[in-house]
Amino acid sequence: MKNKEVILAFGAHSDDLEIGMGGSIAKYKQEGKEVIGVIFSSGEKSSPWLKEKELVESRREEAKKIGEFIGCTETIFLGLHDMKLTQEIEKPKVKQAIKNIINHFKPSSIFIHSKNDAHKDHKAVNKVVFEVLEELDTDKKINVYVFEVWNVLNETKPRMYVDVSDTFGKKIEAMKKFKSQKVFIWTLMPPVIIRAIVCGFHAKCKYAERFYKIR
Repeated sequence: MKNKEVILAFGAHSDDLEIGMGGSIAKYKQEGKEVIGVIFSSGEKSSPWLKEKELVESRREEAKKIGEFIGCTETIFLGLHDMKLTQEIEKPKVKQAIKNIINHFKPSSIFIHSKNDAHKDHKAVNKVVFEVLEELDTDKKINVYVFEVWNVLNETKPRMYVDVSDTFGKKIEAMKKFKSQKVFIWTLMPPVIIRAIVCGFHAKCKYAERFYKIR
């Protein structure tokens, strides 16, 4: 780890990173960077017809394999309760776990959800990571970017486009591997493709992913 640039990517749910920045993760892997994924929720509420314990275990194993496929060196699971992140992030042990992860990996950049995201779990992730960074990183050495999942963000911060023309196919393949989330994934597929094309137009390439530099 010490000889490579490390990037931390925080996602509320197991498919958020692939949807929001899968092409970039694959590209960073090609460039020799280490990408560590951190998943907050167990996702136990995502399928009403499966038992929660079985779903948690299957989604964790699924997310680990897909994370490896897309380019994550490691995927860390915090195991918090789905749809309750707003309450659970207030627990001291959650904030301490995030501090430990940041201190251990010493990332150059962190990618998280936006505070303007419509999903309350996504907002919660943004809130707790920023609170931890304010306590840890007073000189602001770590670059922080936010990514889009469900909705287009209304951000005024500087935009960063990553050319993912060579890795976009792998992103789509990774999304299709989420069998536990197939209904949601296939619903999101058209807007994900359209967004990549639009961002590619702005970045003067075939496909791109858009991020906003918060600091």
